[in-house]
Amino acid sequence: MKQEYNNYKNWKIGWKYKEDAPYDLQWQKDRRELFAEAGNGWWWYVGTKYLNIHVNKIKKEREERDENK
Repeated sequence: MKQEYNNYKNWKIGWKYKEDAPYDLQWQKDRRELFAEAGNGWWWYVGTKYLNIHVNKIKKEREERDENK
């Protein structure tokens, strides 16, 4: 019996990077930028109104930190 939902060959469909995640340099760059912009834990808020609040809070904290340097 074929398990289409668990077919490893379909895992890469739509994957925009040339290599697997931890080894692809573009993936590493994109990940670094995402975490720099949204902070750690941002995925808890995806699809809710709190994502915007969270991102704005992170930006405000960074601005204050940069002003104090």
